[in-house]
Amino acid sequence: MRLAAIALFVLFSAIAPPAGSDDLLIADFESADYGAWHVEGEAFGPGPAEGTLPNQMEVTGYLGRRLVNSYFRGDGTVGTLTSPEFTIARRYIAFLIGGGRHPQRTCIHLLLDGKVVRTATGRDTEHLLWHHWDVADLAGKTARLQIVDREQGGWGHINIDQIVQCDELPRVPDRRDEHLARAHAAVAAAVPRARADRERPLFHVCPPAQWMNDPNGPLYHEGYYHLFYQHNPYADEWGHMHWGHVRSRDLAHWEHQPIALWPSLELGEQHVFSGSAARTADGRLMLFYTSIGGRLPEQWAAVPEDSQLVTWRKHSANPLLTEELHGQTKIHEWRDPYFFEHAGRRYLVLGGNLNASAGGQATVTVYRAENEELTRWRYLGVLFTHPDPEVRNIECPNFFRLQDRWMLITSQGQPVQYFLGRLDEEAMRFHAEERGVLDHGHFYAPNTMFDPRGRCLLWGWVNGFPPGRGWRHTLTLPRLLWLTERGHLRQRPVPELARLRGRHVGTAAQALGPESAAELGCQGDCLEVLVEFETAAGAGLRLVPLDSGRPAWDITCDGHTLSVAGVKAPLPQSVGGTPGHAPLRLHVFLDRMLLEVYANEELCISHVLQPAPGAVRVQAVASQPLRLLRLEAWPLDSIWVGGMP
Repeated sequence: MRLAAIALFVLFSAIAPPAGSDDLLIADFESADYGAWHVEGEAFGPGPAEGTLPNQMEVTGYLGRRLVNSYFRGDGTVGTLTSPEFTIARRYIAFLIGGGRHPQRTCIHLLLDGKVVRTATGRDTEHLLWHHWDVADLAGKTARLQIVDREQGGWGHINIDQIVQCDELPRVPDRRDEHLARAHAAVAAAVPRARADRERPLFHVCPPAQWMNDPNGPLYHEGYYHLFYQHNPYADEWGHMHWGHVRSRDLAHWEHQPIALWPSLELGEQHVFSGSAARTADGRLMLFYTSIGGRLPEQWAAVPEDSQLVTWRKHSANPLLTEELHGQTKIHEWRDPYFFEHAGRRYLVLGGNLNASAGGQATVTVYRAENEELTRWRYLGVLFTHPDPEVRNIECPNFFRLQDRWMLITSQGQPVQYFLGRLDEEAMRFHAEERGVLDHGHFYAPNTMFDPRGRCLLWGWVNGFPPGRGWRHTLTLPRLLWLTERGHLRQRPVPELARLRGRHVGTAAQALGPESAAELGCQGDCLEVLVEFETAAGAGLRLVPLDSGRPAWDITCDGHTLSVAGVKAPLPQSVGGTPGHAPLRLHVFLDRMLLEVYANEELCISHVLQPAPGAVRVQAVASQPLRLLRLEAWPLDSIWVGGMP
């Protein structure tokens, strides 16, 4: 409750009237009636409302005691409120507006000779925000304002306050430092509890404390890899979405940075959802994300204030993309912008669906930048529709050229899928020719980047960790994506992770059977293991806890299916033969309670082990006679520079 009280204080105190001394007030609606304004219908009641009306969600952001609020007797009433004539004598007309987003139906019009020359509608929020019209071309003309409520359905009302003529626009105080200080303090208070958890992973990226989900905006800048992620600083549950931030020089060792992005409560934001990094034509960095408030989603951006990318500010042109781009097309769950460049042009793709998540119309839509500053965008249509009719929505799309093919990654529920195919560049439509699964385990919402060496890097969100520990969830190890000569996708952990290795332990090649096992003299709870069998059928790896009170965890293969601690996935056909008769190579990472497994660089399973095994010894086992070609392991150090926070 204390956090909610602080947030409401910020909302109420953040709005200030225009500062210019020669502003011309048209109306502040502080009287008990509307004075010379002409009222028609019931919607506006007998006079300005004293804030929130009965059965209405709390109204915030207005100035003084009263405002225009057409929720009188609910959304079913309609009417208009028309001002006396006035002369346009300043460059701008500015006002506070909230209520429903129904263009031409819940709105405010500027009228000249009875014709609408400017209009604005709400954003489906009861929090009033400043809006303005540039009316310099109308200077000296006589005009009226008309506030309209002709909508009787949901959000069928309009809120208006503080209408002024001005030459200097109203300023909303930037509360960034307040928001971030409060968020950092909440994380710092949770760190001791998170640090004390002996089952918390050590070589996977995770927050200093509290909640993590989607990786966002990976980029390379001035010698560092920067990686952002969805982060709730206030609990180890989802909520209050910020962007956490880590950086690395070598992809093996990482250090936490201050929280990068925050929800600007004073601007009506409640969450900073997922997104990606972009560069303008002259090389300036931007972070694109979906801004969520009590309104339709919008696509916003932030820009850095320093070369180390520690401090960010919201772009002055926000929102950069709104649903108005789509015209009459309604895109539901519209979010998660991913930036890519092609043929000298810059694009965004976003996820969503066309039928309120009814299934069969889950889409990825595409947009092209119309200026070098990336502040003006054009909607180009639907890039891709998911072929499965039961799929209801697409989140976090990634779209990029990988070698000589185009690749689309879709998070449409688990497992995350990928499509390989070709792009019709004229129509901007993607034609999928091959599909697969990126990871069959606790894996969602990956994000990708290309590094200075041209390598495609991917991180995914590993979910499935238990609550109540002061921290929640990690990211996968950084992976390389590439295509074989035949155009098939492969993935493996980046080779830089070898810098975390301790003393190597290995064993000789040998025959195995049901009565035998090969065991390594390497024990611990943070291990990298490489094992290779001559054939896949009957192959297995067992993690045996040193604490006999904990269960063992097995990785087994019957020649057709790989099972990782009970999670099953079909084994793809390997190069050189059918799955059961081809060699099986497993690359296994045990990070306390997280198991990340790569099979023949084709199949991946990230799985959270509950209960955690603790320190283990590693055995190669077989359910039928086969030959073990390789078994080796290394203990792995923590990734954190200076230690875990």
